[in-house]
Amino acid sequence: VRFIPAPRGTGLCASPSTKKMLAMAGIQDCYTSARGHTRTMGNFIKACFDALKNTYGYLTPDLWGHRDLGISPMQEYSDYLKKTATGHGK
Repeated sequence: VRFIPAPRGTGLCASPSTKKMLAMAGIQDCYTSARGHTRTMGNFIKACFDALKNTYGYLTPDLWGHRDLGISPMQEYSDYLKKTATGHGK
């Protein structure tokens, strides 16, 4: 089972059982795609639950750690270009 982000306002495009599960998870706009047999309700719901569980494994920007950035490339090479432009680079 795959959950595909949908444009805002689309709603849930899924089977009724999957719609209930996604609504309980707080997802509002989503397309779903299933591969294989979906007639067995228990297996299908378990596959949907596993797919939903795997979506929480992604790191969103608010979970990223703080990282100090170095000097920007423009600042790093501006000093070098300044020296070479005046002829005092040697």
